[in-house]
Amino acid sequence: MKLTPLFILTLLLASAFSSFGQSLIISPEISLPKDSLTKNQLINSLNGFLDQKEKPNKQNAFVLKEDLLATSLLLDEMKGMEKNAKLKDEHFYKPYLQNVVSLGNDDFLVQVNYSGFKAGVPVLRASFGLLAKKQGDGFYFYSPLKQNTQYWKTKKIGNITFHFKDTLNIAGAKFYQKTVSFYDSKLKAPGMPVEEYYCDNFIEAQQIFGLDYKLEYNGLAWDNLAVHENNTLLVVNGWNSYQRRFDTHDLWHERLRLVVSPDVINRPVDEGCAYLYGGSWEVYSWADIITMFKKYAADNPNADWLTLYVDSKNKNFSEGQKPLKISYAINALIVQKVEKEKGFAPVMELLTCGKLEKGDANLFKALEKVSGITKANFNSEVWKLLKD
Repeated sequence: MKLTPLFILTLLLASAFSSFGQSLIISPEISLPKDSLTKNQLINSLNGFLDQKEKPNKQNAFVLKEDLLATSLLLDEMKGMEKNAKLKDEHFYKPYLQNVVSLGNDDFLVQVNYSGFKAGVPVLRASFGLLAKKQGDGFYFYSPLKQNTQYWKTKKIGNITFHFKDTLNIAGAKFYQKTVSFYDSKLKAPGMPVEEYYCDNFIEAQQIFGLDYKLEYNGLAWDNLAVHENNTLLVVNGWNSYQRRFDTHDLWHERLRLVVSPDVINRPVDEGCAYLYGGSWEVYSWADIITMFKKYAADNPNADWLTLYVDSKNKNFSEGQKPLKISYAINALIVQKVEKEKGFAPVMELLTCGKLEKGDANLFKALEKVSGITKANFNSEVWKLLKD
């Protein structure tokens, strides 16, 4: 692909901006391309890529567009890298060029670290590995995900393509696809294609797409990371084990956020839906949760549910070690009632009534509209739900 005049101008502006901002720090010991033109093009392009990382990913002019999806996952992890929230320093961590490796044909692997010094001690916040491809008079950058998984196997079930090294738990994969389909049908979500990479653990999940280390994930063995671009969802799955690759509770939250902005989601209602449809903590089904909640109600016959809901949202009622919240269980009962009587559309009104606020005025306004439940009759209505 030939470089356009607009791209050249963008590159020059990015290079100029870097001279005033967080330009890449390069140690004299780093082995750079011997050809000075190639070296300058690579460094200028990399500075441009880093300068634009806070933009929406598809607007970064230095991303190899055919690898936007995986590179978006990497860019999401790079956003805000310079900041140290505890020290309130917007530029505490500096970008260092750690390594440059020629792969032939003017392609390179580059490693960038973000580090700072606290009380004279170096602190590494993150390390990223990127591939650089020369096209025209500059370089474009992309995630090494495809290269690192080129010999993996694949299997498609519904709209989900599973990527795995050796063996796929077919029953588990089908259950995952079935649960995704169940949630999406409620949310009226489009059948977005999913690329799911099954890794042995969260360390491998990070490394296959170019995140070599991140301070925030230090010591974390199991987790997932996901991104969606161009109507495709990418998930690198480093969760738990061969048998259990996802949590039905957490999956509800993930699917909801694909169709609704987090800025309008009411968390207690969201958690109530997750209880109802996905249980909690991988060990409690909704049947378990409601059994324990009814026992709590029986043991507390004078409970004031309105006070417990509005003023004691962190009140726990579970008998085991895993906490279960009264406000979430009440919302699950309300959602169950509303959906049974009127369908899921009114539930979406509750879910999107706005973030949690003191006194829950936004929630009670929506709640009265869709169910007739108000603050005045809240206590008696919850007792009715518990007795049904």
